[in-house]
Amino acid sequence: MKVLFIPGNVYHVRMFSNVYRRLRAEVVALSLEPYGEKGRIGIERALAERGIPFRRVTDYWRDEPGFILEVERPDVVVVMNDVDPDCFPFVSEANRRGIPTLLIAEGVSFGEPPVERGPSFLLRVVKNIITSGNPMHTSKVLLRGMGWRLSGRTVPDYDRYGMNCSRVAVWGEYSKELLVGRGADPAKIEVTGNPLFDDLVEGRFNPDSVRRNLGMRAGERLVVYASCNPVDIGWWTEEEVGRTVRAVRGAVEGIPECRLVVRPHPTEREEVYREHLGGETERVRVSKTERLYDLLSACDILITDASVVGFEAAAMGKPVVVVNLTGKPYLTRDYPSLLVREGVALEARSEEELRQRISEILAGGEVVRVMGEKRKRFVERYCYRLDGRSSERVVNLIERIGEGAPK
Repeated sequence: MKVLFIPGNVYHVRMFSNVYRRLRAEVVALSLEPYGEKGRIGIERALAERGIPFRRVTDYWRDEPGFILEVERPDVVVVMNDVDPDCFPFVSEANRRGIPTLLIAEGVSFGEPPVERGPSFLLRVVKNIITSGNPMHTSKVLLRGMGWRLSGRTVPDYDRYGMNCSRVAVWGEYSKELLVGRGADPAKIEVTGNPLFDDLVEGRFNPDSVRRNLGMRAGERLVVYASCNPVDIGWWTEEEVGRTVRAVRGAVEGIPECRLVVRPHPTEREEVYREHLGGETERVRVSKTERLYDLLSACDILITDASVVGFEAAAMGKPVVVVNLTGKPYLTRDYPSLLVREGVALEARSEEELRQRISEILAGGEVVRVMGEKRKRFVERYCYRLDGRSSERVVNLIERIGEGAPK
């Protein structure tokens, strides 16, 4: 059996890595990084680090889905975002050819709020083209989408996430309920858990290495700030990012024996955050070098804007603070607000609230006790089971659907 895996970003590679290690099949990853868009940065490095063989989309004589599928002849096509404008054409063409397609859901909640189609929308489109990293390819994708709309074909908008593949693997019952509520066939959805979270159970992390590398003394506390790259997704401005990280730094520096590590998104440059902070100190560092789960296991609090790292920290049992000093609504309907709603995170909407939230958590007591109690229900509803077997369940699903592929 042959599996064609098409990751849209570094997180997709991280999620698939445990599946790859257990899969008894030939696997080829298709790298979209040569398209040059910022969101694709780091895909090939992540694949190489995990030993997953890959070919670049530009290695083929033609980078058209039909041609590549004809060359590779996979039994299963696996994606983690079936409405990604570069992944959707492969899913669509594979479906047309009768090749089974599997979506391994990249999160627990899907969809974006409606976008107003006015002058501001057009300005945002132009800005996205200019800042994408590859204006020519981004323009091609937009024109292709317009052509689909005009011809009456299915358009890969986020309200159709999970609706395009022949099978879907989701993290928990909550995600399945969301998709069924949109009209998805429940028979094609399987609850497997997140394959990446197998690492939480198997304990593949080393908190001592992080504290040692930071030169931390016994008894010192560690706060980690993780970014979702709110500038590139059009949510915050650079000024708002700067204000936020400076507020986090100020709150941490006001607490004796406490340190801060700022963890930029994989597509962000560390230098930008150093500029926002006016440089680093012994107590304030900016770094993407530590393994993420090592860093989370070492921290006492995880602070985030809206990164999926907040979900990972909550699943690990770490207290989470969601910070939004801008007053702007979150970009997705249900995340990261569901962390707050489920009681595994506190929200800070002002600098004073941020200081209070950090102090409350570091003081321990009732706040931390209640968050710990609510984690069990949170894990059951959103993560299915943290039993170290999520990747095994996904592998079994891939093998089952691959058996029925056209030969």
